Amino acid sequence: MSEETWNVLDPDEYVKHNPFMEYTNMKIEKISPECSEISMKITHGVTNLMGMVHGGMLYALADVVTGLTARADGRKYVTQSAHVNFIRNVSEGTVYAKGILVRRGRSITIVRSEVTDEKGNLLADVTVDMFCLGE
Repeated sequence: MSEETWNVLDPDEYVKHNPFMEYTNMKIEKISPECSEISMKITHGVTNLMGMVHGGMLYALADVVTGLTARADGRKYVTQSAHVNFIRNVSEGTVYAKGILVRRGRSITIVRSEVTDEKGNLLADVTVDMFCLGE
């Protein structure tokens, strides 16, 4: 079975091929092998019982942006492991996630993510190990 090829550095193409990003209204702000950025407007569908952004969604933002940063080198990756520190939370506005390359190896790439609110307050600090599946 042949795989469809598309430009992983094109934000519109990336979201088109990532149903989860489309479903959660995540928007790509920047793609690069060193640092990528995404944003998401907070809606009722991403909040918990207390009206704050669900912790799983904060992690999801970090996971998406770290995958985006890893895949910007043209190879395929999956999350191998992650460490999450939840710092604080918000209930409205827009949240942002930045994926910052820590180390790119042959099989493991490490990317750190900072999830922040509109004021730049740190909501979550996440480090993700991405396993390379190859080209």
